[in-house]
Amino acid sequence: MFSILDFISSKDSGVTTQEIQNEFKDMSLQDIVVEINNLHTDSLIDVFKTKGGIVYRRNTEPQSFSTPEEKIIYLLIKEVGVEGIWIKDIRTKSGLHQNLVTKLLKTLEQRLLIKSVKSIKQNRKVYMLYDAVPSEDLGDGPWFTQDAELDTGFVDAIKNVAYEWILNSTRSDELPPFESLPEVKHVHAFLLRAEISSVILTLDDVKRILDILVYERKLIQLDQKYFLNK
Repeated sequence: MFSILDFISSKDSGVTTQEIQNEFKDMSLQDIVVEINNLHTDSLIDVFKTKGGIVYRRNTEPQSFSTPEEKIIYLLIKEVGVEGIWIKDIRTKSGLHQNLVTKLLKTLEQRLLIKSVKSIKQNRKVYMLYDAVPSEDLGDGPWFTQDAELDTGFVDAIKNVAYEWILNSTRSDELPPFESLPEVKHVHAFLLRAEISSVILTLDDVKRILDILVYERKLIQLDQKYFLNK
């Protein structure tokens, strides 16, 4: 039986979620998401972030890391958890040259294994695992008071409004068509129209809120789209 893994393996340039949906019309989007996540967890496919969106490719390496150096950097970042690690500390602890460290960090970011965020506490860009969402990940935008304290009440309020809007936008027994699912720009536009906040929120601000909802398993993100995690 032709599987999603077989389909991804047959395309050297990779495939998008929409292409998988077109090929496997009998599968629901939620089932496709589960299968893709399982394949990625088992290191059978790689996930790349491109200008055109998310692309899935067969992992031809025997392990999930292309080189021992790449694995070293990943494990260093994983070790520090939600605090994040500065590039200088990565270079010092790994013993690798600056240019190689920079190149490997970029590769890991493209594969959605790590991400860079601005840490308020350290006042610099740090690296952490892609799924980690600490309070520092909210950056120094509207989420902090003048005393640099996280305004949890404000964050929760925006989270709840954004979640309720997505809930109402996608409310049905079956998942709406993929192309009709909301993106960051749609949630952002709604929040501006509703005048929920006295502070003007940017697209990046709203993206951070949606990232938290994904981390809390209230939403699922697929490419640029968001839908409820039922």
